[in-house]
Amino acid sequence: MQKWIVLVLLMGLVLAGCGRNRDGAPEDVGAEAFFSANLQRNGVFETTAVKNPAPPKWQFQAGEWVFTAPAVVDGVVYFGSYDGMLYAADAATGIEKWHTAIGQTGDPVISSPAVYGDVVYVGGMDGNLYAINRENGQELWRFATQGGITASPAIANGLAYVGSEDGNLYAININDGQEAWHVETGSPIAFEAAVADNLVYFGNGDGVLTVVKAVNGEKAWEYLAERTSFSAGPVVGDGVVYLTVSNEQLVGELLSVDVASQQLRWRFLMNAESYASPAVWNGLVYVANLDGKLYAIEENTGQERWNFPTSSTVFSSPAIADGIVYFGSWDQNLYAVNGRNGQQTWVFTTGGGVSSPTVADGVVYVGSDNGTLYAIPESGK
Repeated sequence: MQKWIVLVLLMGLVLAGCGRNRDGAPEDVGAEAFFSANLQRNGVFETTAVKNPAPPKWQFQAGEWVFTAPAVVDGVVYFGSYDGMLYAADAATGIEKWHTAIGQTGDPVISSPAVYGDVVYVGGMDGNLYAINRENGQELWRFATQGGITASPAIANGLAYVGSEDGNLYAININDGQEAWHVETGSPIAFEAAVADNLVYFGNGDGVLTVVKAVNGEKAWEYLAERTSFSAGPVVGDGVVYLTVSNEQLVGELLSVDVASQQLRWRFLMNAESYASPAVWNGLVYVANLDGKLYAIEENTGQERWNFPTSSTVFSSPAIADGIVYFGSWDQNLYAVNGRNGQQTWVFTTGGGVSSPTVADGVVYVGSDNGTLYAIPESGK
């Protein structure tokens, strides 16, 4: 099936929100939503958690796999599907507001949408970054690259930052869709860039972390993860950048690199490759991989605190709200786990493999391989 072909492509390149931008433009644009909760990509959603779930308040049936992490803003959920569409649905009812095609007919939407102001930004497998009016789904502009865009864009400083399979990171003016600058790396950039302290962090297929000034793209520093390639985007927090890489034995590693010294602090070796972005909360780094486990790693030492096993592979990036870690497995379950001790809080079974969740206003939104987006509320909501 086509969805598996593209997933294998992402894995070959070494391959899911709602949050406030703390490094963005100085003006208050109101609505903001980014993959993995914020521009640092730490996965922490500043919202009410779902600790005692009720049955789904609605289910939205798309034409194919809902792979992307939803973006939730002002009572509207934005998400993409392998049917080639970007959807907007009412967060209270699940009723569709609009949908629009992204890329060429039949191209899946893999890039998780980002919302900034009145615009939804999403990448296409046709190599274009699209700016879509979030009220009516009309295209405002598109910016062409020479390779597919699988990453979710980051928006800050009046620019949209996004990598392409053509090996370039682009900074695009959000007002007119014109290029401000680009950085060439020579290897595909399949994953999200992180933005923190006026720097943009991104990795490529050669295992090089590049850090550039957000305003002009001037290189600040770089770090080479030897004999590896990136399998998820970087996460930045408290003077440390966390990197998920795959080594030449196809084994996953989580690296902790000090921003000030640009030196490796520690590495955590996993049993299998990881294609999920890590999350960071309360002194722990959470990362899942193809062995079906979610690991909690001590932020300071790199030692394993605990792991939570599922019965299948995990591609889902964890989302955290009020100490609860949510993630999906290919065993068709969405898990909610206590972030401190790894004990299961609850589990919800879908009809297919589970993508990366988003938490907003006491509801967990998550897509599935069966083409369904689920809205799972806290009891009483």
